[in-house]
Amino acid sequence: MPRLVLKPVFVGSIALISRLPLQLFLTFWATLFFGGITQSLLPNWGVSFVLFGLLAFFGVPAVTYIGRRLNYSRTEFRFFDDHVEFDEGFFTLNRKVVAYHNIREVTLRRGVLQRPYGLGSVYLGTLATGSSPAYGIFRAFGFGNVSGSGVLVPDIRDPDGAYNAIKALVDSDTNGKKI
Repeated sequence: MPRLVLKPVFVGSIALISRLPLQLFLTFWATLFFGGITQSLLPNWGVSFVLFGLLAFFGVPAVTYIGRRLNYSRTEFRFFDDHVEFDEGFFTLNRKVVAYHNIREVTLRRGVLQRPYGLGSVYLGTLATGSSPAYGIFRAFGFGNVSGSGVLVPDIRDPDGAYNAIKALVDSDTNGKKI
């Protein structure tokens, strides 16, 4: 029986605003690349550029919004006495188990976009952790974080209370059993 269960909270504005730089880059790129390729196919020179620019400008946020919403709907973190398990993803379902004795640090992050909603993220780093898996092109569109080491518990309510509860569970695991 889990001692703590956490689910991320989906906030559409956070999903959209946090991906604005990617949205602008892909809009610019799609406008030039696809607009340039199809320029000779459409009779009016500027139509292809405008068409692909609009598709990218509105398509990237739509995919981001839907992907993140579906991913968060399936994501759940379960904290037991000696390990954490989580399931996440919608397009690709992932499951991961990390023993507390492998966790070397617990980090709380309350970003500028999360604070107005009372949200935050807790990251559980392991020795194998190279960098936080929060920054990746696939994660931007709502595809999980299982490929990275460690565990990112994103956008949770009462992040301070969750951080303290998780830290207490990790610190109390002194027996070092393997799962």
